[in-house]
Amino acid sequence: MNESNHGLGSNLAKIDAHVITPEEYDDIPELTDEWFEQADLYEGGKLVRRGRRTEKNALPQPPCHVL
Repeated sequence: MNESNHGLGSNLAKIDAHVITPEEYDDIPELTDEWFEQADLYEGGKLVRRGRRTEKNALPQPPCHVL
């Protein structure tokens, strides 16, 4: 092992001791089945399957004159 290794540089004991409060859970969005259906699936950085797009979450299309 390299002798110049100085470690992570963070206090993991302090992080592990932190207790998550109910207010902190409000910051996390709920992951629904719909969310997963719309997500693209990657394996090893390679796109395997595109997620299902709906009109609500469709990607914006550029104007025809831009193409």
